[in-house]
Amino acid sequence: MAISERTRKIIWVESGGRCAICRRQVLTPGSETDDPSIFGEECHIIARRASGPRAGDLGEELIDHHSNLLLLCSEHHKQIDDQVATFTVERLHEIKKSHRGWIARLGDPGGGPVRLVPDPSFPRPRLLTPITTGTALWEMLRRAEAFEYAHADHQPETAEDLTIEFLDMIKDYLDVASELDSIREQRDAAKLLGDYISRLAENGYLVGAWVRHMLLTGGPAQAEPSPWKILRVEVIPAADAQVVDSEGKPVTIPDPRGGTQAD
Repeated sequence: MAISERTRKIIWVESGGRCAICRRQVLTPGSETDDPSIFGEECHIIARRASGPRAGDLGEELIDHHSNLLLLCSEHHKQIDDQVATFTVERLHEIKKSHRGWIARLGDPGGGPVRLVPDPSFPRPRLLTPITTGTALWEMLRRAEAFEYAHADHQPETAEDLTIEFLDMIKDYLDVASELDSIREQRDAAKLLGDYISRLAENGYLVGAWVRHMLLTGGPAQAEPSPWKILRVEVIPAADAQVVDSEGKPVTIPDPRGGTQAD
């Protein structure tokens, strides 16, 4: 199992986007050319592996549950894992509870409750962007904090299984994208995504995507809203899709099974 995007949202929103120990915002400012840098990490209170720090007898269904996770900056994540005698399971639960209470108290008289709201600087697009390569999807995925999806119901079993495999893979990559530092790892990830996009096309399905630009708001009155990107991916039967150009005019696309499709 892995930490789901829903669980990640819960952890980040409950924590107000701040480390539960030092309480600083775990996001550096961006620039005109670069996005902000995130140095927050979802940390296990009871370790996933038997050899990990604070290992314990916790069921698989609870290891990645939000009750066993807290948000820390990278510095304090390393500290709690190096200093397990100081940062026991009981103490980390106390830290988590105290931090949630602090965020809640600050949210009332200050900036209001912590929540995600649409970023007015990025209006919702009217159309999905057709995704034909794994590289294009990877570039969107690796900058996102969360993932949501949609796919057609009542499709042939083979196509439905392929779609679910594809969406599960995107979810798994979202959890580890920040850890794939090498060019080779990122190339391999893009290639695997591209393979699935091609297989879906061969089965008569198109992949569309867009990024929802949100803001994490509320909490301390002095805190600036933090950018929060949600990748939305839709897998659509080509027969049901209408492909248009930038001016909204229908276009003809190649049919991977031969010939063309006029949409």
